[in-house]
Amino acid sequence: MFHDALPLFIGFLTKHMIADYYMQYSWMIKHKGTYGHWKGMAHSEFHGFLTFALLWWFGFGFFWSVAMGLLDAVIHYHIDWTKSNLWKAKKLGPNDQAYWMIHGTDQFLHLMTYVFILHLSL
Repeated sequence: MFHDALPLFIGFLTKHMIADYYMQYSWMIKHKGTYGHWKGMAHSEFHGFLTFALLWWFGFGFFWSVAMGLLDAVIHYHIDWTKSNLWKAKKLGPNDQAYWMIHGTDQFLHLMTYVFILHLSL
């Protein structure tokens, strides 16, 4: 089963790299800590769209792919919102160890979201 899931998991890792690092802009980052702000939500919506596209590309049904894309977007949004607000509340920046601990936890939770989506999908 793991062997069958590996190409899709690599797809999730690739889409995460693209959406979280290459295609995340300062105007998105600035508003991720304001609940419901469209600029903060745009980042998570892009993640959801790429999850939809990835699953559909791999042959999952349209409605399943949409549902998993929405699930990813909602989970991703709340993980990022929490991270941003922890950084803000504790006044943390890149020179603080706790900043990186929170960032690492954020990334771990995003990857576990993909494991969860794979679990539901396979």
